Amino acid sequence: MTVNTATCLRCNRPLGDGLFCQYDGTFVLDPEGTVVMASRGERLLAWLVNTLIFIFTLFIGWLIWWFIVAPRGQNPGKAVVGNRVIRTNGEAVRTGGMFIRGLVGQVIGIVPFGNIIDGAWLLWDKDAQTLHDKVVNSVVVKAQGSEKIVERGSLGELRPGVTPPPVYAPPIRFPTSSPPSPPTRQADEIYCGSCGRAVKADAQFCPNCGASIAK
Repeated sequence: MTVNTATCLRCNRPLGDGLFCQYDGTFVLDPEGTVVMASRGERLLAWLVNTLIFIFTLFIGWLIWWFIVAPRGQNPGKAVVGNRVIRTNGEAVRTGGMFIRGLVGQVIGIVPFGNIIDGAWLLWDKDAQTLHDKVVNSVVVKAQGSEKIVERGSLGELRPGVTPPPVYAPPIRFPTSSPPSPPTRQADEIYCGSCGRAVKADAQFCPNCGASIAK
């Protein structure tokens, strides 16, 4: 969710909590107001064109075309229809990002009815995102007007009163490999030779593990 206190640059209406103006589809983070959301009809048409190109070129032609347009955030279908994939924070999506986005979509398709649910999600999502868009933090916009993102790599300085959305996926934290520090003991305590915990020096048995305390 974005925090918007500004108005749309194109229609001058108040912005909602989505990534696009709910009235004309302008991308709210764009300080110039030229980046516009791709319509749901365009998205479905791009999917159909992409599928047909894949079939009729026996994948080989589609793959060559994909490597040509992927650095611009497109696949063959999106290139024909005039759509482009960008990050939800306004940054460009390059070849690696397009590959990961497509891979996530294929993984979702493994689940029963996953492809149907994934593709249909954009029909009711306020930002027209599919499930794999949400996972990789991407949105689809019109190619015309978003060329500057490809050229600059991002939108640059954001508009006053608008903040980018948080990353959808939680940050990954890896456990440290350093061993835990031994428990501290008092002056009248010793360490149990079995469990390593501190026990009273005059104890005969460890209250933690029950082992006999060697004197």
